[in-house]
Amino acid sequence: MRIFETSTQVVMRTLKSSDLFIGILCVGLCLQPLCADTPASLIGRLQHTRAVNIDSIIENQFSDAGRASGFSVADPYGPRAAETVRIWQSNSGHKTGVCAIRFTGEEQVDYELRSFESSAAATNEGFTVTHHGRCGSCSALSDLAVYLATPDLTTPARQCARRFGMSGKKKCFEEMAGFSPYCAESWAYNARQTKAQCLGVCIGDYGFFNLLFKRYPGDNVNESGQLRPCLQCDEDKSGPGFKYSAGRTRRNSGIESAIPRAGSEIYPVDHSAYFH
Repeated sequence: MRIFETSTQVVMRTLKSSDLFIGILCVGLCLQPLCADTPASLIGRLQHTRAVNIDSIIENQFSDAGRASGFSVADPYGPRAAETVRIWQSNSGHKTGVCAIRFTGEEQVDYELRSFESSAAATNEGFTVTHHGRCGSCSALSDLAVYLATPDLTTPARQCARRFGMSGKKKCFEEMAGFSPYCAESWAYNARQTKAQCLGVCIGDYGFFNLLFKRYPGDNVNESGQLRPCLQCDEDKSGPGFKYSAGRTRRNSGIESAIPRAGSEIYPVDHSAYFH
């Protein structure tokens, strides 16, 4: 370490080389679910299903947006994509829209994913709602199985966010968390975006040495229920793009997290209704 470096230069250089801070930012979107009562048989069935039209959903997310090298999912944070996300957020229809599935055979393995304006519209077409919001890269039932089966995604998220390069992050999210390739790509974009947008905020919130040594003191929310600054930055700067790209999140899939939320923020979904 050069003795004439300022404290800010030391912080920025050290964190840039290690990426230790980035894992906590993923926690804002991937806190531990309360899913101990989910039957193993249901998770097993979800894992062995296949979305037959997922390629089409990925291809049609954006009309014109860049992609990381080797990625199929478009970067939801680029200028063109960000405008698409902004328009989607401003459309009142996104508040009532749902993503739903319909099996294509009696064996209930292959299924179609489709976005609808409402749960009633999905039901009328013979589909079963799987989460609130539009379908995306994490809408597949196999990715739902990851959310339901994994009691702690914080550890793999921290590990994967520290990996070098986008391909390294993607591979880690596939291998350590168990996400599908498309879903892993959306998580990798989210990790990169949060680092770019929230580094300074998180240093100010937690303190450099706490982040360096993986200490995250204090509560995630204050007495008024507001997220702490680092987590709020992640939600503001990365959340909209991730929700548009991934489609499925914990809250819009009816899965509670360790952050106290109003009941209205957790969309009720009966995941046992897919099979008969």
